[in-house]
Amino acid sequence: MNDKTTFIKALRPFSLIVAIATCGLGVSLALVENSQNTLLASLVIFTGVLLQIAVNLINDHRDLTSHQFTHAQQLAIKRNTRIGWTVMLLAIAIGFYMVSIRGWPLLLLGMFGVFGAWGYTGGQINYKERGLGILFVFLFMGVLLIGGSYYVVSGDYHWNIFWLSLPFSLLSSLLLLSNELRDYEDDLAAGIKTLCVRQGYKLGVKLYYWIVALVYLVSVLLYQAEILPGLILLLVTIVVLWQPFKLLNAPKKQRIYLTPLTGRFYFIYSAAYLATIWIPQL
Repeated sequence: MNDKTTFIKALRPFSLIVAIATCGLGVSLALVENSQNTLLASLVIFTGVLLQIAVNLINDHRDLTSHQFTHAQQLAIKRNTRIGWTVMLLAIAIGFYMVSIRGWPLLLLGMFGVFGAWGYTGGQINYKERGLGILFVFLFMGVLLIGGSYYVVSGDYHWNIFWLSLPFSLLSSLLLLSNELRDYEDDLAAGIKTLCVRQGYKLGVKLYYWIVALVYLVSVLLYQAEILPGLILLLVTIVVLWQPFKLLNAPKKQRIYLTPLTGRFYFIYSAAYLATIWIPQL
């Protein structure tokens, strides 16, 4: 059975680090600033994970029109999609509870977020096939999710939250880019016009290097601006990059590990980033 049709593969467990890290950053920033609402903090992370699960499970439905699947595989994808929409509705229900506490700004942000999740592969928007997935993931799974998480817990927002969200937003884009590079040949054959398919694999590799460089550059600038309290732990994370870098120009069969290894880098960097915020001397 095609990997995409199995529930665990469709769930993409490695990608859940995105929701945990981004929501965790927003929640951490609020708690560090002396917010005491631990119930909302827990709900934010839980809801973020639900949304990520929903997007992952729904994501493969559009492939039914561009890939050849057996009848059993088609049923599995449709099952995953139904589960995904059920999880999405649960996340929306919890979101309405949080809206009842924080008001219409959160409702507006939530509507924008659901629209972004659906638009990744849904309807006529489908910004994944327009080559805009990396940009919109930066916005929806980075800046907005972190800012929204902070707002739910604290009831406030300020520009430092935006600046501090940038490294995580870049990491979210990097993880998606690794997925596009991994699936380049399959997407090209299926006519799925991701950014890498549109612009070419070599440009995708260059973009991967540039995003990694920007993650560190932005972090250094935040430290110099005295917005980020530490830097040492972040610089140490460079040592785990050699493996994904090595796979960028590897054959297709070896490249299947590119996304999990990029996810590992995301996890290690985000852990170091959160530790730096919680323990300023680091």
